[in-house]
Amino acid sequence: MIKSRRRNYQLGGSKALTYPSDVAVGEEATVAGNRLLIIDPRGEIDENDLMEFMESYVEPTFWKWWRQKEASKRASVQGVIKPMQAGIPTAEEAQPVEMRDVSRGPQVYLINCWRCGGQIAWRLELGPRGGCPYCGAWLQLTV
Repeated sequence: MIKSRRRNYQLGGSKALTYPSDVAVGEEATVAGNRLLIIDPRGEIDENDLMEFMESYVEPTFWKWWRQKEASKRASVQGVIKPMQAGIPTAEEAQPVEMRDVSRGPQVYLINCWRCGGQIAWRLELGPRGGCPYCGAWLQLTV
């Protein structure tokens, strides 16, 4: 496993980067992704398999981790109350919940975004296609 920070450079109408010298490469590489890229520099993995792996495992896991990391950075700012430092109400302070009847609304499906893992309340009456409000990924609901 390696890690490296590389500068992108212009190559014709595209952007390019170089692999570190200790990476074994083939004649062509397989690439999948959008904001994050996953690359098989030898080109041994089919691009559809690479994309399926990226959508199913890498993207959702990464965005959950990234949101937690960003939230911990914001919570560590001077003067901000961290969730564990906030006062937790005791049983005496808690108020009973008032019950009321609610009329039935539109059918809503709770789904998770394939890219960022965000939870979305999807109203099917608005159509089966749409975008994630958190990361902008296009989604299609299949029931």
